[in-house]
Amino acid sequence: MAQVTALMEEERLNVTALHPQHDELTPAQYPPLSRSSSPAIEINNLVVSYGKRRAIEGLTLVVPRGSVYGLLGANGAGKTTIIKTLLGFRPPNGGSVRVLGYDVVRQRLEVCARVGYVSEENSLYTYLTIPQICAFCRDTSRQWHQDIVDRYLRLFDLPGNAKIGKLSKGMRMQLALCLALGNDPDLLLLDEPTAGLDPIARHTFLSTLVGDIASEGKTIFFSSHILADVEAVADWVGILRSGRLVLSGELDTLKQTHKLVRVTYAELPPESELDALRALPGVVNVEQEGRSVRLRVRGDADALATSVQERPYALRDVEVVNLNLEHIALAYLMEGRP
Repeated sequence: MAQVTALMEEERLNVTALHPQHDELTPAQYPPLSRSSSPAIEINNLVVSYGKRRAIEGLTLVVPRGSVYGLLGANGAGKTTIIKTLLGFRPPNGGSVRVLGYDVVRQRLEVCARVGYVSEENSLYTYLTIPQICAFCRDTSRQWHQDIVDRYLRLFDLPGNAKIGKLSKGMRMQLALCLALGNDPDLLLLDEPTAGLDPIARHTFLSTLVGDIASEGKTIFFSSHILADVEAVADWVGILRSGRLVLSGELDTLKQTHKLVRVTYAELPPESELDALRALPGVVNVEQEGRSVRLRVRGDADALATSVQERPYALRDVEVVNLNLEHIALAYLMEGRP
């Protein structure tokens, strides 16, 4: 019975975008929903364990306010665990987590009042109509703005009186986003929001995130394993591998500091030359195909190319190649694999 109750509570929280019920605080006790200059998310040395297994290991992360932060990682990397920890669903075993300046353990109600949440599963009551689910959310929320919800319902052109169970997966995801915006949150947390959507539904969803929601100054933190989606909308990116954050930063900066230097030798270079290339500052990886050598570089690729040209071997060509997010992310995600 306890497990069933816990599942029903998590489902209720999914539906209401984590808005506390009215009976938890009287209106006179509600603190003002102020906006501060603190980061939207501050995670310091986070550890989360499931039994003896470490799901998150020493993770530190800062998400600036007003950013669109995409968290990339393979299935099982720990993306959902991080989002559940941000929401207070899963208390940390170590470290600290603050959302909008509030501690997620000691000040969970404050976090819930300022955050909108959309889960991949979308635990919406399928027997309700859209007006009924809106009324339910209004009655169980600290504050509710039906005009905001109606605006996005019209934007997505969702059928007004349809039962949720009759909606497509893409429509249910769009509805979940509409409901998550009902409390006019400062921060949106989205867990794999485009997984399983068809291309048109994905495009509409992502266009709304950038064109409408992010332009209002809200912070969006979303997890995904779809590289193209993250590159299309995010201005900050983190890469998670086996519970560890292996890379984080502004997307434009990551592209500027991660490049490929392609070197073509006049003759087949000896192994000693490859060893010398590996030792050059900023070289992360060296791959050889005959007389062609590819250097994956983190740092100043142009300076590295100049250093290569000064090596005592005849060259036919040295080229600096820009990388997209897919190339950068795959290099980190595949690191250490056989």
